[in-house]
Amino acid sequence: MHSPPSPRASALDRAFLAFGHSVPDARLDVGAIVYAKGEAPTLSDVRNLVGGALHLLPVLSHALCAAGTTAAWLPAHGFELGRHVVETVVPAEGRSGVLDAARHMWAERLPPGTAWELRLLRPSLGDGWGLSYRVHHSRQDGVVIGQTLQTLFAPAGPGPVPRPAAVADTGSRMGRALRAVGTAVAMYAGYRRRPPTGLGGPWELSGRRRVSTATASLPRLRTAARRAGGTVNDVHLAALAGAVRAWLLETGRSPAPLAVAVPLSVRLPEESTTWGNRCFVRRVWLPCQERDPWRRLTRTVAATARLKSARARQTAQDLLDGSPDRLVGFGLRRMPDPRYAPVISSYVPCGEGAGAVPPGPADLLLMTLLPPGHPFNAGLTTFGSTVQLAVISDTSVPGAERLPALWRRETAALCAGERRRHAA
Repeated sequence: MHSPPSPRASALDRAFLAFGHSVPDARLDVGAIVYAKGEAPTLSDVRNLVGGALHLLPVLSHALCAAGTTAAWLPAHGFELGRHVVETVVPAEGRSGVLDAARHMWAERLPPGTAWELRLLRPSLGDGWGLSYRVHHSRQDGVVIGQTLQTLFAPAGPGPVPRPAAVADTGSRMGRALRAVGTAVAMYAGYRRRPPTGLGGPWELSGRRRVSTATASLPRLRTAARRAGGTVNDVHLAALAGAVRAWLLETGRSPAPLAVAVPLSVRLPEESTTWGNRCFVRRVWLPCQERDPWRRLTRTVAATARLKSARARQTAQDLLDGSPDRLVGFGLRRMPDPRYAPVISSYVPCGEGAGAVPPGPADLLLMTLLPPGHPFNAGLTTFGSTVQLAVISDTSVPGAERLPALWRRETAALCAGERRRHAA
């Protein structure tokens, strides 16, 4: 079977690559941590699995190479699978030992010259095992990371990329061009303005990362989302707003609307799903000042509504495809600026029931960026009947490790509030 042809490097791929070169402290590795029950595979098993899938995942054996103002995907010189698929024997037993080992590894950088790494985490005693997949953001965005795991571990191969249920008529070419220009101007104005963003920092940040997590029931969040006319991600964002509100009050700060950067996938059905970046980031203001959980949810649904339409996604595609590299690079440099949005919240679904990847995971943690100046960022994923939140925070931010527990409390309040309204 022949490998699919290498896609053209997108302006966003090139911007991530350039950003990483110009800001070496900006930790651009993203990925996922997985914990599964049962007997652990051997390192040879995992290497054979990855080697057998390279024809489906050419991103693993290619490199994004820059030449002047252009960049292209080319076969990596001297590619050796053994350098990228490695193993760590964890001295502690069980789930906590494996996940603690993975979290400690994520506090450190990828080895120099390593663009991706799949690490098997095998306890020295007992069942259960883990995987840590880390990759430079210039190679893959969050949706593609989920697709990579599914390509490796699902017998049927990669599933469909999450996208709107229907694509409506998005207008004439001239109308689309005018909307793209209008959106670009509005975003530029947002980048130039420096209003308070809702966290009231600054903190003395250490540059070291820690990971804290929480889980919730996917069916319950879906029910609450349906009653509010929103999505699972809306419920998550509203719960995050409540968690940040509680955390700010605990630390003696006054809650205010919080600016959150939300990445959106804008892939089309015919596009490659195993490499590159096709995401567009928009700022959403979360109502952390609102006391009532249900009002926080309805206001969050209203705040995100303008981002969900087929027209909005088409405009994002037009901007990514038609903007010069300099403009895309400008936007990428401003997006992680904490003066624009001090929190990034990403959401990547990873299958349901038997389609979750790897099959039957007990934990699946989406690991997001933590750019300089950000106190914490949130990564949400769904698998099976579980919603799992991972908060990546700077170790010097007091109490940030409590945010997942506060988020879980807020999701419970939203689901309980939904049941009360339904009963009434």
